[in-house]
Amino acid sequence: MSAISFSGVGSGIDTKTIVNALVAAEIDPQRAQLSSRKTTLDAQLSSFGRLKSALSEFQTTLNNLKTPDKFQVRSTTVGNEERFTATARSNAQPGDYQVSVEQLAKSQRLMTADNAFASSSTVVGSGTLTISTGGAYDPDLGNGFTVNIDPSKATLDDIRRAINNAPGNDAVTASIVNVDDGNGGTQARLILTAKETGVANALTVAVTEGTEPGLSALASANLVESRAAEDAIIRVNGLSATRSTNQITDVIQGVTLNLKSEEPGAEIDLRIGTDNSAIEKNVQSFVDAYNKLQNVLKDIAGKDSSGLRGDSTVRMLSTQLRAFTTSEVADVNPQASFLSQIGVSIDKDGKMSLNKARLNERLNEDFNSVANLFTSEQGVATRLDDFIKPYTQVGGLLDNRTEGVNSRLRMLNDQQDRLDIREENLFNRLSRQFNAMDSMVAQINSNGAFLSAQLASMQW
Repeated sequence: MSAISFSGVGSGIDTKTIVNALVAAEIDPQRAQLSSRKTTLDAQLSSFGRLKSALSEFQTTLNNLKTPDKFQVRSTTVGNEERFTATARSNAQPGDYQVSVEQLAKSQRLMTADNAFASSSTVVGSGTLTISTGGAYDPDLGNGFTVNIDPSKATLDDIRRAINNAPGNDAVTASIVNVDDGNGGTQARLILTAKETGVANALTVAVTEGTEPGLSALASANLVESRAAEDAIIRVNGLSATRSTNQITDVIQGVTLNLKSEEPGAEIDLRIGTDNSAIEKNVQSFVDAYNKLQNVLKDIAGKDSSGLRGDSTVRMLSTQLRAFTTSEVADVNPQASFLSQIGVSIDKDGKMSLNKARLNERLNEDFNSVANLFTSEQGVATRLDDFIKPYTQVGGLLDNRTEGVNSRLRMLNDQQDRLDIREENLFNRLSRQFNAMDSMVAQINSNGAFLSAQLASMQW
């Protein structure tokens, strides 16, 4: 409020206190009413936020249960993981296999001839190297790249660097090792290692000599093969399969084999099964999220402080959720048409629980029936997700309710601003009136004192 001074000297009355009391008497009830409304709206905003968060968390658990592929979780058991490991995708069929790793896939390794170069700084020669995989370089196939060797940068180390940095080189790594030369000294040998395994990725090096001869020492015909390119060979249930890599994805449907070591003829047991533990985890998450959601709904509906006590949206959500989870699912196996039949039950207080032993028993007895209970067109997860989606989606019911609360809060803030202005205007008007009254009383008192003095001085 404006800084208006009060004297009260003329009247002897505490006019400031009177003005403040009059302003408070008119403004404070309205301010209290606005504050109460804001507290309620803030509580509603918080409650809608809690509710949407709980619904979204519950919806996430439904996404892990509402489609058949979420139930096609596979487990793998390998008899000896020193030979290979295995992972299985949802399309893998449960079953037992015998797998032997006859041969690992290997990348080819070529190196310069013995005692060809004394050191990495030895000049080799200039010209062009053409390095390809799977045979001679074919521009149409794009199976290689070229490296131009300038006479000014033609040492063995320069060539190593040029090969590794060449555009289009995704096939080979060049390195240099310094080893004994057999005569008491050392020699440098350039090693070319294919980046990919398999016979199809064997290297070919062609050379076009330049002005400084000698580059032909790096042609394939003059290099030594220290390791041959080989394909991986496995046998599955006695049948042979050859692949170019040690990661094999297309021999057993839906199964990836990662080969680690070879032992011809040694059959290793591989079992592909249904991963009940993953399904149990998803169902337990569903149970936990359901209980959390119902607790939030109960808390919101049962407390005045939530701002939503008795709200119809909250009541309907709680009622429908329980109805969708306890009612029968149509067009599925009658022995698995209720959640209670697979170990999921709700007690008299509305709390859901999971009997894991019962769930696993039913999964082992009739896996598909349990899956259909959740994933069918009218399955529990499907219909619950369809029911919740209008509440949680962008622009959905909860977003609209939240925006309505925010709109009322904005209007409330505007009313608060107008009340502040009114309070200041009222204070200023009353202050001016009381100051004018005080001045008038002071003038009257002054006049009275003057008259009294005059009368007292008169001679009768």
